[in-house]
Amino acid sequence: MNYQLCTANFFLKGGEKMNKYIYKIGTAATIAGLLGASFAPAVLAETVEISGNGNNSNNTVAINNSCSISLTQKNVNNVSVNVAVGAYTGGNTASGNVGGDVDITTGNATADLNVTVGGSINTATPADCCDCLSPVTGVLISGNGNNSNNTVAQNNSASTSSTQKNKNKVRVRAKVKAKTGKNTSNNNVGGTTSVGTGEATSTIGVTVSGGSNNL
Repeated sequence: MNYQLCTANFFLKGGEKMNKYIYKIGTAATIAGLLGASFAPAVLAETVEISGNGNNSNNTVAINNSCSISLTQKNVNNVSVNVAVGAYTGGNTASGNVGGDVDITTGNATADLNVTVGGSINTATPADCCDCLSPVTGVLISGNGNNSNNTVAQNNSASTSSTQKNKNKVRVRAKVKAKTGKNTSNNNVGGTTSVGTGEATSTIGVTVSGGSNNL
């Protein structure tokens, strides 16, 4: 989640004489509308004019432009894997044969297990706070009375805060078994008896990758 907050505050202070302040907004947006647009880029006053004020008047325009961007991303992965793999061959019986050869051959028993768990990924591109600020580019002070004091002050501030967190919890329970053999040949008469058993192999692999943050 990320959000962009833009505010524009105008503070006006005039003397006892009539004061005239003119604000020209670039896209005809009102000041009230600017203050309400908290989650959209604001268009602030581009031109400030102080004119037509009387003698000995004090006329001040203070403009405060502020932009704050806060971005927070969190990922939590809880993974539990329970798996059992088995491969079995053999268990053949050839008994009580008469006058012939007996041949028992069993193949290989192979059991392979691979478990892969990937981490979570945070990717974010924070907005540019400068897009929110549109400082005053023109100041016009004219037509004011004698000894009038006219001031325009502008303050621009911008801040960006980004936080990304990843938490992975992985639990793997795996059982791999391979069996071969247990062939029997008994009481065979008048021939040869041959019993062959293949190989029994088992492998297990577990790969867990952590999370990543891209900012």
